[in-house]
Amino acid sequence: MSSAERSNLDLFCPICSAVRDSKFIEYDEHCEIHGFELAYHITAYECMTCGEELADPANPELMDPVYDAYRAASGTLRPEEVKAIRERSGLSQVAFATILGMSPATINRYEMGSPLAVKEDNLIRMAGIPSAMRMLMQQRGHLLKPGQRPA
Repeated sequence: MSSAERSNLDLFCPICSAVRDSKFIEYDEHCEIHGFELAYHITAYECMTCGEELADPANPELMDPVYDAYRAASGTLRPEEVKAIRERSGLSQVAFATILGMSPATINRYEMGSPLAVKEDNLIRMAGIPSAMRMLMQQRGHLLKPGQRPA
């Protein structure tokens, strides 16, 4: 739906604790994160009673534009790239996290859209190199439970 097609919606406002009429808003935002200047576009709704900014039901992940801008500026992996590297290794999220010395929740967050810090990005990229993964399996493979090793 284009911005011209968006109209007022009745949305729940957490400040008003009620469903309120809201209007579509969009604007450009700028910030600095970890030394990177980011510019991104926000689409949301604004409660017409109190002015609270509400998530756009068509794009409920408010941080996605920020995360996308950070990944573009930092050159870090996108979620689908992290998942592809893990899947090429033949490991589950738990096993991949174990081999990399991370928590399974961290790998899950990266695959679900949270941006990577440069250090973790480098480690996951290295894990995508077959010889590096073999080295990691030699060094940390003993930490895997039976059945977690790739076939």
